[in-house]
Amino acid sequence: MTPRAHGQPLLHARHQAGMSLIELMIAVAIGLALLAGLSSLYVSTSKARSEFNKTSEQVENGRFALQSIRRDIEMAGFYGRASQPVATTSYALSDPCANAPASMGFSTSPLTVPLPVYGPALAATVPACLATKLTNMKLGTEVLTVSYVSGSTTATADGTNYYLQRSGCETDSVSMVYSKTPGDFTLHTKAPIAGNACSTTGTTAELRQYVEHSYYVATCDVCTGPGADTTPTLKVAEFAPGAPNNIQVSSLVAGIEDVHYSYGVDTDINGSPDCYVDNPSVDNSAVPACAAVAAAATYTWITSGTANWPNVTAVRVNLLSRNLDNTASWTDTRTYDLGRATVNGPYGDHYKRHVYGTVARVWNTGGMRENQ
Repeated sequence: MTPRAHGQPLLHARHQAGMSLIELMIAVAIGLALLAGLSSLYVSTSKARSEFNKTSEQVENGRFALQSIRRDIEMAGFYGRASQPVATTSYALSDPCANAPASMGFSTSPLTVPLPVYGPALAATVPACLATKLTNMKLGTEVLTVSYVSGSTTATADGTNYYLQRSGCETDSVSMVYSKTPGDFTLHTKAPIAGNACSTTGTTAELRQYVEHSYYVATCDVCTGPGADTTPTLKVAEFAPGAPNNIQVSSLVAGIEDVHYSYGVDTDINGSPDCYVDNPSVDNSAVPACAAVAAAATYTWITSGTANWPNVTAVRVNLLSRNLDNTASWTDTRTYDLGRATVNGPYGDHYKRHVYGTVARVWNTGGMRENQ
């Protein structure tokens, strides 16, 4: 072994030197570039996810609004299990502000029930009790009112809500009772024993609660107070005895900007709609889709009262849903066709929109006609 000279440095000491300044700067630059790329990717992903959430919420709101309106239209005109032939039933326009049976559309002589669906009247002339409730109704939008009784039966009237009782026995003096007083409901149905016979001591007929909903578009979801907003909202005014003016208003779906209803009129009384019109209360004989069928079926458009509305057997619903939050990088230059003579838009703002549509059958009108 060769001895190391005194003062001679170790050979491996020179391999322990640190990074140079240039090497450090290059490493920092590469790290910053990678960090910038990851940050950009994160921001882009976050924006994409935010837009996806906005769109998903808008789609869900639009579909839920359609589903809610369609379900009510399909229930419209259901007035108990003992349906009457169309020819023997009269229809009246229900006053949502009233609390007297005749003003609400019910009468036993002749047999009269509320119109299953009705549109323009509330939009043109808002009843007194709704005037205070619909003060935030969006200008130029439409109102749809549907009437029916619940599919669920009730054992006893509660003295506040209104119920309909339909007779199942020819021995009863009247075929229908509409009231909120428990003692008024004395009609019977056939007894399950004694050969399903009717008698004054037979089984009491079931009660069904009356339901009336008016759908409209408001300019706000929360319209007063510190949380007031300007989000267009589909709201429903519900007949609710005991509430102020018998009306209770609630928000159904936020972000619904407009709704258009087209009414399918059955001109030959076979249950199927022959043509769709915006307003059955006027003469639609010049509407191309109605002219031919009206002539063939010798249908006469009556322009006074509500005579054409009982012939509505379907409703086409088109609604415009928009995002609840805007997108700064988006400007809405599109137009939207809801089925009116004029289109909606372009709005020129930063909200994304989409049109949703469906056709709902008024089964309790059309179905009875198909079976005659």
